[in-house]
Amino acid sequence: MPTMMPASLTKDLALTVYNDGFALVQEIRSIPPLSEDHLIHYLDVPQLIEPNSLQVKGLKVAELNYEYDLVDKFKLLEKYIGREIKLVDKKTGVEKSYRLLNAQNGLVLEDLQTNEIILDAEGEMRLPELPDGLILKPTLVWGIREQTAEDTRVTYLTRGLSWDVDYIAQIRDNDFDLTGWVTLKNNSGLTYQDATVKLMAGTVNRATRRMQTDIVYSQAETYEPEHQAFANYHLYTLPEKVTVKDRQQKQVQLLSANQVKSRMEYEVDSYSEHPTVYFTFLNDVENGLGIPLPKGRFKLYKENPKNGSSEFIGEDSIPHTAVGELVRIKSGEAFDITVESEVVAEYKKDGYEFEEVEYLIRNQKDHPIELIINHSTSYGIFDVVKSTHDWKRKNGDIQLIVPVPAKSEMKVAFTIRYDRTHDEKVN
Repeated sequence: MPTMMPASLTKDLALTVYNDGFALVQEIRSIPPLSEDHLIHYLDVPQLIEPNSLQVKGLKVAELNYEYDLVDKFKLLEKYIGREIKLVDKKTGVEKSYRLLNAQNGLVLEDLQTNEIILDAEGEMRLPELPDGLILKPTLVWGIREQTAEDTRVTYLTRGLSWDVDYIAQIRDNDFDLTGWVTLKNNSGLTYQDATVKLMAGTVNRATRRMQTDIVYSQAETYEPEHQAFANYHLYTLPEKVTVKDRQQKQVQLLSANQVKSRMEYEVDSYSEHPTVYFTFLNDVENGLGIPLPKGRFKLYKENPKNGSSEFIGEDSIPHTAVGELVRIKSGEAFDITVESEVVAEYKKDGYEFEEVEYLIRNQKDHPIELIINHSTSYGIFDVVKSTHDWKRKNGDIQLIVPVPAKSEMKVAFTIRYDRTHDEKVN
């Protein structure tokens, strides 16, 4: 009989879950006394395991098989061909013994008392035991050469595990409170009990999958990642061990920060009627953060200073954001700020072409704003020869940052000079 190694022998379990729907499983199990045949059934593995990713330490493995052709009615009956079975009449409860001759196209039985052949007999079939060699659930079957330690460390990849992040921001006029929640989804076919969970942020390249007919065995050492920058990625370790059940979605708090400084930015282009509103903050230590932020959904709630209630004011997604980077969340449009833009004049002079542009801004808010104007230019070399406000080149176009007082109207005017002797737009 093979040696059974169920999950109850687990001493330590760790999951590293990746963004792309797979996970690295690392577990340590104690090794029970080996059977004479040196076969081990390593039980309680996920249905979506990638068996060609296995690494084993503590046992020298001569042969490795992944048994996933699980027991069903017909496989079970095939093991009983030529053996005694019992049928119980469902109405009377009378039990009778038969020899099973065939089970492929209906039961073919021999009455052990009369030697008569019975076809398609009806009744409740009872088998005395489960035959050897049948697998009830996905199992790793190993042929062992030698045991080299008291415990075995097994590492493998499995599909069916994923994670993403939701950020909840409770914002005030100049700062906000932030909570980050990790959502773990487990569809791998296995429950992970009391596991240390690490989250790998970043895109890990994987080769195109193909049907595997061979299992590749590796005796390489496994790594023990910590909460740190790791290669080109970043690891986040949840503070407490968690149990992730199969077919479960679990939320765990990743981070929290209070009174993070922030500001609202208002941005328009020549086609805008109302500014797009961006909620912005700097991800650094001085601002109460300073850890890389995994990509995720960012929800904004605005606190009402009159009664402390809050309202949902927008949602956006952020990419993986390194320390020191500015985070910009698109909230929506400011309907109480109106913008009208117009090219009021076009003419040629001294071999140049000129455009006179005006923006009319009306701010109905009770507080002043800064409006960012991003004005697109056409082809050719350009310069701004006259402007009511300071300007700069931004991504090959014109950007102006205009302070607009509360309850006021502001006009912005500038003249663009184009050199059309070049057919391409340059900075």
